[in-house]
Amino acid sequence: MMMMTMKMTTQYTFWILLIFSILIASCSTILALGGPGIGTNYGKYGSNLGVPEIGINYGRYGSNLPPPEALPSLVSSLSIKHVKTFDMDPRVTKSFANTGISLSLCIPNDKIPILASNLSEAESIIRNLILPYHKNTIITSISVGNEVSLLPQFSGKLVPAMVNVHRAIKRYRLHKKIKVSTTHSLAILSRRFPPSTAVLHKSIAESVLKPLLRFLQRTNSPLMVNVYPYLAYKQSYPSIPLDFALFQPENSPKRRRYTDPYSGIAYTNLFDIMLDSVDSAVKSLGLPKIPVVVSEIGWPTSGDPGEAAASLENARVFNQRLVEHLRRRWNKVPVYIFALFDEDQKTGAAVEKHWGLLFGNGSRKYDLNI
Repeated sequence: MMMMTMKMTTQYTFWILLIFSILIASCSTILALGGPGIGTNYGKYGSNLGVPEIGINYGRYGSNLPPPEALPSLVSSLSIKHVKTFDMDPRVTKSFANTGISLSLCIPNDKIPILASNLSEAESIIRNLILPYHKNTIITSISVGNEVSLLPQFSGKLVPAMVNVHRAIKRYRLHKKIKVSTTHSLAILSRRFPPSTAVLHKSIAESVLKPLLRFLQRTNSPLMVNVYPYLAYKQSYPSIPLDFALFQPENSPKRRRYTDPYSGIAYTNLFDIMLDSVDSAVKSLGLPKIPVVVSEIGWPTSGDPGEAAASLENARVFNQRLVEHLRRRWNKVPVYIFALFDEDQKTGAAVEKHWGLLFGNGSRKYDLNI
């Protein structure tokens, strides 16, 4: 009887700590848009977006990275056909011409104010950086900025900027081919747990996110979010078991399960909880469900001393289990793994530099079956 009581107490403590940690965890401080679709079941608010596929983020804060012309063969070697960038460099766009690999581009944050007030600036970007390349390079989407929803200098101008970019694309009759969106961190959620009760941050819910979501629905574009189970795990250590963040094996005798007390949906991993929170938060605004793109997700291979979970093996396990988990599910969600290369010129903690599937010379860190 005592052993049973201790077991129940341990499980209860785990979920109380899980609730607290998810509430405080910030899910992305790393620098991101969408085109592919790989399946996952993230609750009754999910949306089916098509055949399972997966993409990769291409960041360039590295001192030893290969030139853009080498990218298509490196991406193809990973069996990946979708790339998301953080800029609109013509050299990169041109390098993917006639390769069958699609691109998701990004307009830098500092362009948002002028785009919001000047339609001609948006037209200039489309005319100079899209029109010369779109016939040979598959361009699926443009992100207007990256994780700026909560930044006062950008948040009020974000939707007008997105509207003007869409107008410019529509002028050249490319609006059905190229979608306009923006990427968010999970900091846009003020409550995240239980997932069915999640809500958007009050300071931007009505003024920024509601008109933004209506724009996305009106233009048939996806909501883009960066989801990082590693960061939630790290900030809550040791409250959340590592296996829960790494997608527990289905046959594990110690497999944990959490059931949302309000929706009745059962979860066996942190990723599904985080993703369902986004869908529920949109629903809390009284808006219909909207397709979601996971614009960044991954696991680091190294970090500062003491970050034992940031390891080559855990990164391999996480990304491989992510692919397998998504393939098993009937509900589809586009996913872009972060990232193609390590980026040794990033500032901040050491962990920021070690998210790549490849070393700077193009060799693989580990095998990943996509």
